[in-house]
Amino acid sequence: MNRAFITLYFFIVASVLLIGWGLNQFWESIAPEQEPSAEIYALFQLIEHELIEEALPQQQLQQQPQQENFLSAKAQQLSAQLHIGLEILALDDLAQSAAMQELQAGKIIAATSDQQIIWYKRLAQTDQVIMLSTAQTNDQESPLYNFLLIGFYLAIALVIYLWVWPLSRDSKKLEVQTRALGKDGVPDTLKISPTSTLYPLAQAFNHMAQRLRELIASHREMTNAVSHELRTPLARMKFALAMVNEEQLSDKDRRQLRSIEQDIAEMEALISALLNYAGFEQKSQQLQQTRGHMRDLLDELQQRFIRQSSGQHLQLEVCDLTNNAEFICEWKLMETVLQNFINNAARYAKSRIRIELMQTASEYIIAVEDDGSGIPADKRERVFDSFVRLYHEHDGSEEAANPTGSATGGFGLGLAIVKRIMQWHNGRAEFVEPEILGGARAQVRWPKSPSM
Repeated sequence: MNRAFITLYFFIVASVLLIGWGLNQFWESIAPEQEPSAEIYALFQLIEHELIEEALPQQQLQQQPQQENFLSAKAQQLSAQLHIGLEILALDDLAQSAAMQELQAGKIIAATSDQQIIWYKRLAQTDQVIMLSTAQTNDQESPLYNFLLIGFYLAIALVIYLWVWPLSRDSKKLEVQTRALGKDGVPDTLKISPTSTLYPLAQAFNHMAQRLRELIASHREMTNAVSHELRTPLARMKFALAMVNEEQLSDKDRRQLRSIEQDIAEMEALISALLNYAGFEQKSQQLQQTRGHMRDLLDELQQRFIRQSSGQHLQLEVCDLTNNAEFICEWKLMETVLQNFINNAARYAKSRIRIELMQTASEYIIAVEDDGSGIPADKRERVFDSFVRLYHEHDGSEEAANPTGSATGGFGLGLAIVKRIMQWHNGRAEFVEPEILGGARAQVRWPKSPSM
């Protein structure tokens, strides 16, 4: 922060001084010389008339001291009467120069001061010079002055842009690398010049990226270990259980055998769920979104639910509020979303599950609601995290993470996968207040303009 402030401050100050000095020199070199106007000519004629023809006797013109005193006094009177700056100077008081030659030739010359223009003209028939002061014209009224003023501000803007551009360029690099980090989880090293203001931030980012790269590699190694190392002993255990002669076992031993087989099946399901979730977490998803009718997919899922839930007395309703309008999405992933929602609702529902299709001017919305006991408002966001499950007391009340309660099944990964898929669709998944059945109401929504 201090480095950026100091460099920007001195950069702007030096630029203002340099550009201002350069434009001022340019203005002075091209500024048009002051030319006497008709009013100036008329004023000089009036002054000469008052000083020579009316006020100065001919004999006084021959007496130098009396002439100078008389002209100075008369000039003061005219200055007071006309409200102008008027003085009489001796021609010898002016330096020998080209200007003196012009004065001797009877020309009018001008010199500028801070706020005035000083006009000089030799008084006819004398060695005296009339010095007339008038207000200086406003340079700001000149089109050239306005052009140079605009050029000054544009030059300052260009200077600031040249300072900001490297900062913006490095910020863009950091943004691109950050997006790549969140997209595929394997960031590249960010290369920024050591002279850049963002260099310390880039170093910290590279350190963080290296640490994340190591964590991702460790996570993948753990996933591979789960996939290969745990499946092998589970397969041996299943084979050993299959070789057991159940006819020689007592009823108690058979119950223990069934319990072991159930535990092995749950471990296999957990391994499959872990591998599935790890695939969604590590995968850089490039969506292939196409148009289609969501009602067709829901009809298929409804028929599948009827076959799988025979004997459970659960009813799955589909309500299409879009009149069979088309949806745009990645259909295989959206099938996973809906299947996970349906499976989650089936664990809590008493008798009914309702699916609603809706659209707004900018979004697609799918809601799944059940008639179960619902989800407390303070836990609705947390259930989309990994390995989070709700537990129920035996009397039906809910208690989060209560070891004495009974889990409703699953491993707490289905809704986490739903959240990930909806993020790929630039949408979101959420639990909201129930509207019809009074239980839990989950919904997903994503924009109609797909991010391909």
